[in-house]
Amino acid sequence: MAGRRRGSWFGRVVDYFREVISELKKVVWPTRHETQRLTLMVLAIAGSVGVILGVIDLGFTYLVNVIW
Repeated sequence: MAGRRRGSWFGRVVDYFREVISELKKVVWPTRHETQRLTLMVLAIAGSVGVILGVIDLGFTYLVNVIW
């Protein structure tokens, strides 16, 4: 691009932020409903994994206490 200030570091920083803003305008943001639904899904999965790992940990703790 001929009109850009490529020589100075300040010009490169300005170009970078212009490109970032340009790319953010192209993003298709999720709706509020989609965001809520996906957030609940992530929390449910994380909670389930936490419970499963907790049960496994309790099982191993019990086995170690029985063996030791």
